This record gives sequence, C-alpha cells and structure tokens, in this order.
Amino acid sequence: MKKKFMAAVLAAVTLCAGVSSQATLGGILAAGSYDIEVSVDVSGYRKAISPYIYGVNSQFRSEEYLYNAEATSARQGGNRFSGYNWETNYSNAGRDWLHNSDEYLVDFDKELLAIPGAPAIGFAQEAAAKNVPYKITTLQMAGYVAADADGEVTEEEIAPSDRWIEVKAAKGSEFSMTPDTTDGYVYMDEYVNYLVETLGDAATETGYQAYHLDNEPGIWDGTHARMHPEETTCEEIVTKSIEYSAAVKAVDPNAEIFGLSLFGMGAYTSFSGAPDWSEHADEYDWFISYYLDEMAKAEEEHGQRLIDVIDVHYYSEAKGQCRVTECEDYTHTDCIEARLQSPRTLYDPMYIEDSWIGEGEQEYLPIFPSIWESIDTYYPGTKLALTEYNFGGGNHISGAVAQADALGVFAENDVYVSNLWAVNSNFDYQLSAIDLYTNYDGNGSSFGDTLVQSDTSDIEKATSYAAIDGTDESRVTLVLTNKSLTDTQNATITLNSGADYSSAKVYGITGDSSEIQLLQTVSNIEQNCFTLSIPALSVVQIEINADDYTMLGDVNTDGTVDALDVEDLNEYLAVKPDTAISLPHAELIADGTVNVFDLSALKGLLAEWSTPPETEPIVAFWWTKTGQWRIKNGMGGETVTLVFGGEAGNKLNLGYGYWDPVTVNPDTGNAGIWIHNDDTKLGKYTFDENGEARVTFTIPENASSVEIITYNYTDESSGTVVQLDKSLFTLDKVLLS
Repeated sequence: MKKKFMAAVLAAVTLCAGVSSQATLGGILAAGSYDIEVSVDVSGYRKAISPYIYGVNSQFRSEEYLYNAEATSARQGGNRFSGYNWETNYSNAGRDWLHNSDEYLVDFDKELLAIPGAPAIGFAQEAAAKNVPYKITTLQMAGYVAADADGEVTEEEIAPSDRWIEVKAAKGSEFSMTPDTTDGYVYMDEYVNYLVETLGDAATETGYQAYHLDNEPGIWDGTHARMHPEETTCEEIVTKSIEYSAAVKAVDPNAEIFGLSLFGMGAYTSFSGAPDWSEHADEYDWFISYYLDEMAKAEEEHGQRLIDVIDVHYYSEAKGQCRVTECEDYTHTDCIEARLQSPRTLYDPMYIEDSWIGEGEQEYLPIFPSIWESIDTYYPGTKLALTEYNFGGGNHISGAVAQADALGVFAENDVYVSNLWAVNSNFDYQLSAIDLYTNYDGNGSSFGDTLVQSDTSDIEKATSYAAIDGTDESRVTLVLTNKSLTDTQNATITLNSGADYSSAKVYGITGDSSEIQLLQTVSNIEQNCFTLSIPALSVVQIEINADDYTMLGDVNTDGTVDALDVEDLNEYLAVKPDTAISLPHAELIADGTVNVFDLSALKGLLAEWSTPPETEPIVAFWWTKTGQWRIKNGMGGETVTLVFGGEAGNKLNLGYGYWDPVTVNPDTGNAGIWIHNDDTKLGKYTFDENGEARVTFTIPENASSVEIITYNYTDESSGTVVQLDKSLFTLDKVLLS
C-alpha cells in the first residue's frame, strides 16, 4: 500500500506541562477544535493480544480468495458452505439465491470441479502464501449437501430427496483420497483427513488450524429451508456438536473446533426461539450459557475438550435514520454518529444503543462481559470468536474509525479470533483499518502484541488503545480515534513508562483517502508528553520511540522480563557467582548496587503487570427529564447504589417507579401495571462534605423501566423556609452493590 507524506495535516507540540502551547501550520489554530487527554500507562497492567483478531473472510469464488488486507486469520464460511459437497464441489445458495444448487464455488475455473475440496485447498494455499498464520474452514452439519448442479431446488424437492446427499460425521471405515461419489453419503471425518493429507495438519503452516461446525444453525430453517426445513432444536445442535467435534479430533487432534456460529442476539438468547428452549429457559439466563454447560458435560463424558472456541456473529443493529450496517448515504450524519458509537454496545456498561437490542435486550448488555460471565461460570477456558462482524461504512471514513475502534475493543476484551465480513461492495476503508494495526507503514510494522492501559477523557469523542512488544517499552504503538465529524482534536498524550520517549511518527486514515498516510513526525518529545492535532473524523496509529532504553528487570538479557529473571537474580544474590548477568538491567531501584530490594522490586513489577485494575460494577442509566433517570432493564432483584452529586449540605427527596409486567392491573384486568406509591419512596438524603449522596435500594424482582424520581420539598433551616430545586443535583453513577 502506497503511503503519502502530509506534513500539513497534523502539527505537534513538544511540551505538555504548564503552558498549553501548540504549533500549527502558519501558527494559527484552526477554528472548530476540542481538547482531549490521552493517558498511556506502559508500566501498569498488561495482557497479551491474540494475534488472530485482525482477520478476514473468504471472497468465495475468485482467483484471489482473501480480501486485500494484511490479515492474521482467514475464515472460509458463510451460507454457501452449509450445503457444500466436498466430493463434487457442488453447493447450494439457500435463500441467498433461489435455493440454487450449482458449481458457484469453482465456476471461475472449471478444472477445479474435478478436484475434491478445491475451494478449501485453494483458500488454504493462498492464505499460507500470504503468511496468514490461522486458517478456518467450514464443515457441513445441517444433514445434507447438494447432490447436483441442476439449479433451483423446489419445495417439492426438500431434503431428503434426490437433490441432496446425506452427511455423516464419521465414516466408520477406511478413508479414501478419492471419495466414493456413488455411496449416497458424504463424511466429514473423511473430508478432514483429505485436507490433512493434502495440506498438512493443524500444527503445520499450510494446514487448517480450525474447523467451523457449519454456519448459523439457529436459522437453518430460514436460510436453508430446502435442506433443513424444520427449526433447529437445542438438543440437535448439542448432539451434533459433540458428534462432529469428536470425529474431527479423532483425525486431527491439534485442530481447534469453533462451535455455534450464532447469527445475532436472537440466537444468543434463545437459539432463535428454538422449539425446546422453553425446557431450559428457567435454568439458564440465555442459550449461550446452556450450550457451554452442555459442552462442559461432554468433555467430562468424552475425556477431552470438544469445543475450543465459541463463535458469535455480530452485525451492529444500532441506527440513526437507518441501520448503520445498511446506510450508505453519508449525508445521514445521525447514522454516522451511531456507527462511531456502536462498538460500545460490546463493552461499555454506560451505553445503550438506539436499536431493538438497546430497547429490549438491555439485561444482556454490554455483550462481551455477559458472554465472559457465561464462559467463566459454565465452561472456563473456552475462547471467544467473532468470525463475522461489521459496523457498516466500508466505503467511508466513519467505517474505518469504527473498524479500528472495534479491533481495539476486541484486544481489550480477550477476543481470540475475529474476521471481518463485507456488507459493502467497496470496503477499502475497513480494510485499511485492519492494515493500520498490521502494516501501518507498508513495511510490516504492526501494533504491539501486549496491550497496556490507555484511556481518553471522553470516549464519546475519542478512544485509544496502546501496546508494546512483549515487555519492551522502547516502542509504544497508540491507536487514537477522533469521532467528531467537524472538529479537530487537540490530543495531549502523556505516557507513564520506564522509558524516555523522544520521537513519534503518526500514520492515519482520513476522509481524503482510504490509504494509510504518514501524517506527521514528532522529533522533540520531552517528559513523555506531547500534543497532536488530529483531523476531524479520522483514526491514527502513533508509533512512539525511545532512542536510549534499558529494559530494567531483564536480568538474563533475553529480551523479556519474566519469572526466569526473578530466578536468576535470586540465584545471583544467594551466591554471587561470576555470571553473565547484566547488572545494569537488574538495578531496578537505582541505589548503585544490586540487592534484595531490586529482587523485591522485580517481583512487584511482574505482579503489577499481571494484576487487572479494579473496576466499579457500573449499571447503565440515562437522563429522561429534569430530576429523573431510567436504569437499564434486567436489574430486577438486584441491589444498586445511586451516586448523586450536588452541593454539600443540600438534600434529596427520592423515590422511584417501575413497570411490573406480571401483576394484573385491577382497572384493566390485564397483566402489567405501573407502580409508584408509598412503597417506592426512598426518603430524604443529605449531600456530604464532598458533595456526594449515596442511596442504596433493591429493585423489585419483576421491575422493568425503573425510573428514579427526585421531588422538590420544603426544608426549614434557621427558621427560614428554603425551597430546594431538583435541578441542583445530578445522578453521576449507578453501581451494582
């Protein structure tokens, strides 16, 4: 990818402390700007980033299978592969195109038709040639695959019929590299064996590292109504997951198995309203928990883990004038604004998007913490993937900003694999956002592999993600977004680190072009602080470097700081032998000698790096009108603490109301009644000397649409009647107690 130098786009400032000065082109600050603080704590908590989150999907039928990005994982899947017959290369389009059975996956090169598994072989070979380290292909689990290439399958030809071939998980007899196309069956373990013998197993660079258990099974009866006309049940998906996983692992025990491939929120919660979900709904909060528990039981029974990764698909439902994944009219600025905020639904407890999910599924928001709670509760050790996702705007700068933001969110929330699925015919901006992490300078430079803490003073306007390589602090990579459609961002970046940084390069994507451009170089950073002006609606990758750096704690000078350094330093202090230990690296407290205090400091450093910061259990709420706020749904039975801010000594008079969908309204005789009475009054509270008042109460079990209500009241002080106004205080936080 060609890079352009645009010195005029950004301007850098060298000193942040004290005076707020800024150098700009011509010495004049552009009108329309805002200030943002960006803090990067390189010395604090750290965690590894999965290298596979910068992934793409297959383009299906082309001389080039992969999207044009420097990807780290690649997935071959989608609706087409549910009805794919690997023996003949016939496939069925399902609802996507007239339930057509044809040669679509190979018709760009007819010679491929005679090669069993040709699309999977070509995909893996291209990915390996492009140094993609993690490859996934799809197994067929719905029960049938295309038997011919004779066009539309009619309703009269629903499976089982001669238009379909039955699929079985295991052959139960000797495999063949020349599959029998006349035996009436297609076998998945024989397919995996064929791929292993042709390409190598999961431990090789050329083989597949993982297998997908089909695609979006919760809606097979819709997408593949001629192949699987009945609704998929919970029992069916569990039984087949166990059977097919066991068959694959018997052939390639190193391969990872991706389970579920849920299409969206409706599948997460009830497996798309599965006929037998009601049998489990009382025991489990949502379908994801049920499935994980069943897979944990399966491991106990089979003596091995069968599902390694739980996969969910995520196409944002957030909307402005229309849904963000569908809007390509970029005069719809409310759609752009919604897109820029939409990744927050995945992680931010204070954000509720405008969508049917934000309205009706609040108890599951934010999504990532809910999924991880299920994993930790029911099947610890399971990994999380999003093998299809999109936030829209593929051909617009807002798509690049949202995409880059999402990749940072994936890193922070321990996503193992993610693969962009295109929803725009042109999605160059999204691909460039991937490259911003994997190849921002066109020479292979990438975002670090270890995430460090980074925050901005206002995540609605700007988000930041920072990383280093291993434990090496000499280079920090910082992805920073500007979500303002109109205003330049004056970002003051402050780093806490053992390194002294001296220079930076700023690469970015702007509305001028989807190409990554070198926007600015900074050569005179002082005191680990500098300020940049970031163009409106853009995303940048800032490479920050230290010229002179000693990796303190790297006692054995192997390029990383870890438990081995503790062992070596402990041994040195015990006997002080003549060794090759580099003492300057071991002197952490800079007192002129290496002693037990340095050992203690090294242990403390490793503990700090591995200890996540404590976070408050925040609950989403929003302002409805003066003195009233609504708490997100799904909190029935929970105890919460309301944290108000106001003037010390002033008082609050509080209550709440809620909708009870269960209790019968005596006036109508129907279930559902608004409750706001003496029992929901919380009483009077006084702001303390810090101007804070905390109110704790338990939300009734059936409550939804809980509205916190403040009342005016008269207070007598010094014989004077004082009217206190409810507009004089704010609700600052709602905490789960």
